[in-house]
Amino acid sequence: MFVVIYLLAGLSDILDGFIARRYRLESDLGARLDSLGDLVFYIILGVYLVIEQRDLLLFYLIPIAAVFITRILSLILGLARHKKLTLIHTIANKTAGLLIFMLPIMLILKQNYFLALAIVIALLSSIEEMLIIILSPKGQINLNQKSIFRNCGHKNGSK
Repeated sequence: MFVVIYLLAGLSDILDGFIARRYRLESDLGARLDSLGDLVFYIILGVYLVIEQRDLLLFYLIPIAAVFITRILSLILGLARHKKLTLIHTIANKTAGLLIFMLPIMLILKQNYFLALAIVIALLSSIEEMLIIILSPKGQINLNQKSIFRNCGHKNGSK
């Protein structure tokens, strides 16, 4: 039952982003709502992993903590610097999200290496997000920025 609900929730998240981009309906509000949905999704995933994969999580506790600490520092920095929640929809963050979405399925299939891959990509994407927050002009951050190499440092957040 978990797998069915989990897959439906993940696919709906992917579809709403695709529809928003396809029909140019992207907005800061949409980005914030998507981030809120992602947060709820990660909480549910975390509960599942603690219950079903406790030993594996304990083995990777330090790198997982590094990802969480980096994400929390980014949120604090974003609030201080830009006066809003700054969860940026970069390609790296989307890739990390996809890997994390696939994680329970891969672990059910006994592909435990996948957790290490997801942690590395999540850490790199969180570092990129923090750099974007730091390099963006105060109060002018583009939540739909694709990477640190695009839009960063432009006055209005776009080219």
